[in-house]
Amino acid sequence: MDRQWMYADRRSKEFIDGVHYFLRVAEANRKRDFICCPCNKCKNQKEYSASRTIHFHLFESGFMPSYNCWTSHGEQGVEMEEDEVEDDNIPDFAQFVGFEGNQTGEEEIAADGNDVADDLGQMLQDAREDCESEKEAHKLDKMLEDHRTSLYLGCEQGHKKLDTTLELLQWKAKNGVSDKAFGDLLKLVKNILPGGNKLPETTYEAKKIVCPLGLEVHKIHACPNDCILYRGEEYENLEACPVCKALRYKIRRDDPGEVDGQLTKKRIPAKVMWYFPIIPRLRRLFRNKGNARMLRWHAEERQHDGMLRHPADGSQWRNIDRKFKEFGKDARNILSVIWDREYRDQRLEADTIAHVA
Repeated sequence: MDRQWMYADRRSKEFIDGVHYFLRVAEANRKRDFICCPCNKCKNQKEYSASRTIHFHLFESGFMPSYNCWTSHGEQGVEMEEDEVEDDNIPDFAQFVGFEGNQTGEEEIAADGNDVADDLGQMLQDAREDCESEKEAHKLDKMLEDHRTSLYLGCEQGHKKLDTTLELLQWKAKNGVSDKAFGDLLKLVKNILPGGNKLPETTYEAKKIVCPLGLEVHKIHACPNDCILYRGEEYENLEACPVCKALRYKIRRDDPGEVDGQLTKKRIPAKVMWYFPIIPRLRRLFRNKGNARMLRWHAEERQHDGMLRHPADGSQWRNIDRKFKEFGKDARNILSVIWDREYRDQRLEADTIAHVA
């Protein structure tokens, strides 16, 4: 359900045509001769008998935020597209690694492919040594195997199954390519490569190959209009949002519903929120011995000579240590990570300004 036009430039043709389409839908589903106004001021809290009033409001203020499912104008749920992937358990790798494109606008320098491959192999070896469970070790063993497997027999360029898949997924994230378009590209490239090649054929397979690299994630069903999360005793068993009445699950054209009290097909939630627990992320920061030593440097190796060399020498750092004494005593606190990110963001912004100037 692509309704990006709702939040496009209100002078654009797509917005104008979209408003006319919305008003036709609203007219067909009006209640008691009135129509709720979804503009950014009324937010479905006011009703009008004349659609031209709503037409004026929408062009004046635009649509209210996150109103992608028109529950106050006749829609009962989110219809599922035929080509939509049904299994949402395979995470998008780019969301885990925080992949970002070139933000400075400067020309990127390509890294040597062999160096990148060697770094990836070393990373997997290090992670394998620190595995906390047999299941985790098995996943990394499979990744190491994919890292050593040539993309196809006799590949002279040295392309490997894992490295190639990883680069393709990064390209997908950088360019905002949809799952369907990416799957079509994989099929095309697989047919071009020599027979028996190891390139994944679908987006699902590609994500599955790299999914052990991802962080732990909890998926929570959400209202498509962002009213509630379906969690806790009050909401976890509901089938529709108690605020806007939007359905929790997408409507499938071919779903026969329940047969003998059992669902015949898996139901797809209308919206899913991904929550990344903080503890596994902190564990990963300190899993590598070299990184762990650097994260403790501010407490164990920093010079205390009154010179301002590091954020830990500043007054704000000391204020936090005084205010939260137990937190400040632990050398493993993550203030250094937060401050380093802040400084890198500032340097990036300064570099960008200098480049533009």
